[in-house]
Amino acid sequence: MRMLNRLILGGVAVFVPLYLIVRFTGGEAKKIENIGQVFSHIKEPIVWSVPERGVQYLTYFQGAPDEGNKFVLIEVQMKARMRIGFPVVPRCFRLVDDLNIRHYPRSHSPFFIAHSDSFYMDSDQEFSGKLLFEIPANRKAENLLFDRHKE
Repeated sequence: MRMLNRLILGGVAVFVPLYLIVRFTGGEAKKIENIGQVFSHIKEPIVWSVPERGVQYLTYFQGAPDEGNKFVLIEVQMKARMRIGFPVVPRCFRLVDDLNIRHYPRSHSPFFIAHSDSFYMDSDQEFSGKLLFEIPANRKAENLLFDRHKE
């Protein structure tokens, strides 16, 4: 009988405080669950990708590149997971070639013609388009970087 009393008393000691916490916090428990998601959005506010076959090498794009160069057209898709407090400008993007040299996109890239050369992103807003880079003809595109541009 003592063992049964101890089990009941132990159960009450555990479940009554849990019940009181849930009862008095109401919907706050759901807010606490979303904290992880909020931290994730702060850590990575913009999600972007380049689809397969999203990189094209061109010798002509509304004009010819400078002598010894070629154009690289990269399709990019972006989504803001939260409101972005800095403008997206051409200098936010950098293409890294196989010699680790960084190149900035042309301001007349289709992406910036469609969306403006300086724009802000609001939560859940999506943007897509093609970025135009000019790199030396003997180089290959290795990586595309995106970061806040500070003047």
